[in-house]
Amino acid sequence: MSALGTLTRTEATLFARNPQNLFMGLLFPAVLLLVQGLIIPGTDNPVDAGGAEFAGLRVIDLFVPIALTVAMATVSLTNFPSAIGGYRENGVLRRLGATPAGAGRILLAQLAVSATTLTAGATIAVAAAIMVLGATTPGNVPLVCGAFALGATSLLSLGAVVAARAGSAQKANATGTLLLFASLFTAGVWTPGPLMPGVLRTISAYTPLGAASKVLTAAWYSQPTPWIQVVVMAAGTAGFSWIAVRTFRWK
Repeated sequence: MSALGTLTRTEATLFARNPQNLFMGLLFPAVLLLVQGLIIPGTDNPVDAGGAEFAGLRVIDLFVPIALTVAMATVSLTNFPSAIGGYRENGVLRRLGATPAGAGRILLAQLAVSATTLTAGATIAVAAAIMVLGATTPGNVPLVCGAFALGATSLLSLGAVVAARAGSAQKANATGTLLLFASLFTAGVWTPGPLMPGVLRTISAYTPLGAASKVLTAAWYSQPTPWIQVVVMAAGTAGFSWIAVRTFRWK
């Protein structure tokens, strides 16, 4: 097995041994969605705003594509930066830099584990929504997958900015958590985008997670693709990646 493969397997094993990582990465999006659908009043009511394109849908149906953004943000902004911050704090990055494996490979291994985790978390959330809540299935599966991949890449790039400078796991987690809750707001976790007031909806659509939420919602319900938000995600990926590379420190 290659050095990268060995590191990835090790990172996956360490991830699986952490109950908090398992819950936040794999189960939190589904649990949040089920709480919204089964406990919060009014989510089973028909959508009475947002335009004719949402006619016949329930409020909870609008939360399903949003659950995908929860999956990508939770891992990208908390689990991933915390792991890298912890390695920097303990000197792991510095020590690996002196080995044939190289410190860069552990970053790739963490990205691979994070990408797999957020994809699994999104899949579990969608399965729970369809089987338990009777949610509408996606209308354009290829576009949903493409939007999810681009959104996840954008959020991982943002998480990399946090990971680039955090001196410890605790500092990375604190910064990432602040970004997470701000991002969840713009994604529509508390009020879905189509139901937001006009100004707030416009501003949210130009944030990383808000853009992902808008594109995923359009793809899920076979609406015209909001290409401006696709550009926002692509630009965010490029910009955040550049910042992360330029500011990254190994120790």
